Parts: sequence; C-alpha cells; structure tokens
Amino acid sequence: MADSDQVQGVEEAAVFAEEQEQAVAIEEADLAIVDSPQEDERLPHQEPAAESRAAEEVIPAAAAVPRQARKLAEIIPSQLSTLRQHHYAVVTTDDIEAVHKMRVTTRRLQASLDLLEGEVKVRPLKRRLRKWRRMLSTVRNYDVFLLLIEQEAASRRGAREQFELLKTELQKRRAMRAARVKKYLSNLDLIEELGTKLGLSKAAMSTLWEQPVGADDDSIGEPPTAEVSDVESPALDPIASSDVVEAPAFPAINEQAAEMRAADRLEQRMAEFNALAARSHPTTDPRELHQLRIAAKRVRYLLEAVTDMGFGDASQALTWLRSLQDRIGDWHDLEALEEEIIGLVAQRRLIKEHLAESAAILLAATHLQKRKRLLVSRLFPVRVPAGLSATCRRLVKALRRRAVRS
Repeated sequence: MADSDQVQGVEEAAVFAEEQEQAVAIEEADLAIVDSPQEDERLPHQEPAAESRAAEEVIPAAAAVPRQARKLAEIIPSQLSTLRQHHYAVVTTDDIEAVHKMRVTTRRLQASLDLLEGEVKVRPLKRRLRKWRRMLSTVRNYDVFLLLIEQEAASRRGAREQFELLKTELQKRRAMRAARVKKYLSNLDLIEELGTKLGLSKAAMSTLWEQPVGADDDSIGEPPTAEVSDVESPALDPIASSDVVEAPAFPAINEQAAEMRAADRLEQRMAEFNALAARSHPTTDPRELHQLRIAAKRVRYLLEAVTDMGFGDASQALTWLRSLQDRIGDWHDLEALEEEIIGLVAQRRLIKEHLAESAAILLAATHLQKRKRLLVSRLFPVRVPAGLSATCRRLVKALRRRAVRS
C-alpha cells in the first residue's frame, strides 16, 4: 500500500512539473511583450536613489531564489515576528523606511489571514491591520510629498527658494502626524492583540517577543511609494524579511481548507482585477484608478502567499503587477500632492503672510499637473498580459488538486 502511494506521488509530481513548465512557457511568451518601466518612462529628474530602487524592483525572473514550501502555520507566526520588529523600529526611531516596512508587513499578514476565514475570526484582525496601515499611510504620504517636492525643485534652476515654504509646511504636518501615530502605536502590544486571537499559546508569544529586533534585510521590500487614500502594500520578494525569522509553532489549522479557499480567492481576485482594468481609461476618476491599484495588490499578495506555500513559481506575473502598481502609484502621488497644495494655499493666514510664495506654490502645482498628464499618457490602456491569467489558472488548479487529494 505504501509502495503504490509512493508511485502515485511520483507520478503526480511528474505531471505537475510538466504542467508547470508549459505554463511558465506561456508566461514568458506573454509577459515578455508587456511594457515595463524603462529608463525613459520614469518621472523626469528622478533622484538617483529612486532610480536604483525602480531598477531593483523589476527583477528578472531568473534572479529569483527558490524558496522552501511552508505551511500557513509557519508563515503567519513569521509574519507576526516581522511585524513586531518593524513596529519596534517605528516607535523607537525616526527611520522613514520603518513606517513603510510596517505597512508592507500588515498587507502580507492580512493576505495570509484571509486564508483562515471560517476557522478563525479573522475579520476583526484584518480591520485592526487596516487601521494601523491607514495611520502609517498618513505619515508615509508626507515622506513621498517631500521627495516629489525635492525632485521638482532640483529640476528647475533657481526655483529651490520658491519651494521652501511648501517644504516647511509639509515637514510640520509630517512631524505632527508622526508624533500622534507614534504615541498610539507605542501603547500597542501587537503580539498580544493578534496572537491571542489567533490561538497562539503564551509560550509561542513569548518566543515571538524574544526574537531580536532589527534583524531583517533592509535591501528587501517594496519601493518607497505610498497610497494616499488607503481604502482597504508587497510582494514576497525572492527572500523577504519575514523569511529569516525562526517562527514558533502555530495552532493546528486545516491546511486543505486554506488551500481550497486560496483557489477560490485567487479566481475572485483575478476577476475583480480584470474587470477594473477593462474599465480604466485616461479620464478615470482618481478613486477608481486607485481601486485598480488595490485590486492589483490583492492579486499580488495572494500569489505571493500561494507560491510561498509551494504551489509553483509566479515571479514574472509578480514583476508585472509590481510594475503596474508603481505606475499608478506615481500618478496617484502627484494627484494627492496637488490636492495637498490646493488645501495649503486655500488657508487665508498662509496666503496673507506669504503672498509671493503662495503664487510660486500654485505655479509648482501646474508643473505637477504636466507630469501627471505625461504619466497618464503612458499608463493607458492597461493591457493585462495573458500570462498573468495563465499563472493564476495554473496555481488554482494546483491548489484544488492538492486539497482534494488530501
């Protein structure tokens, strides 16, 4: 009996490998023709750091490092530990990347928790993660605004002084917001709030608290862009920071049920994304276009979770989704900064005290509008590659096959 099971397992593995090779070939043929951000498609006068970041983000699939398959019972505690590390950095340092990384980790964790629905009451936990992420986004937005202003000032000779008032006001707002967010987060015990609801034992939570902080790799993660109105973040990059943590045991969960749910959710997420992409056009309302970016992220995070669970490679599909997110994110950041500038110059006190500077600020807004129109011309139409759908179908099939056979 054992020998027949072993033979059957070998045959199934061979069939799966053959299907995977065929699907990868389809991906390579379709995804290779998709426009990805090239050197001449980035924002004009972009900072060198931002350029190197964009170059690192669109990595070739061949550079991906094979990852060992893990169960959700291993993935979720590891993500909790990583979240705790970034939370510690946010409340104890002024590192702007700590804010970004904590937001990213809440998204990763939320995607994993979504696969436990029906076994654990995850909705309150997901609401909590969204709340923290939105608070962090209000800080991260100002970091992005200040970067955009610095780029605009550098692109126009003799205009730096005209931007000083705007930079000063944005820095004040950022400092006030960061202080409030820090105060709130410093009173949170993340492991207690999340771990208890997930059924982690006291011993397991103690193990998480004993993990050393600051151990993750700073070179890994999403690019430093921000969602300005986070209505609900990364991909699992080749080696994510959450992968380097030795995680404590998680309470027994029905992995087969999670796999079947992952298959259903992947089909649903992909259908939602395709529908939004088909409806998008250059005159799309900013909120609707932001919804398209959120839909792309949901597909991306779920693909990452599925590949982390060992159901196949999706590196090229993930690269394309990251590229689309970045393009929409760049456009949305300019849209939000424009609104922020309009709100600033609408203040009577500010205009009265700084009349000349206010006129310069409005002039800067017109330059931002030109950059935004340029981005829109390069964003549309959104052509979803056939390889993305092929990848999702392949992973859905693999998830259901293993769940049924188990």
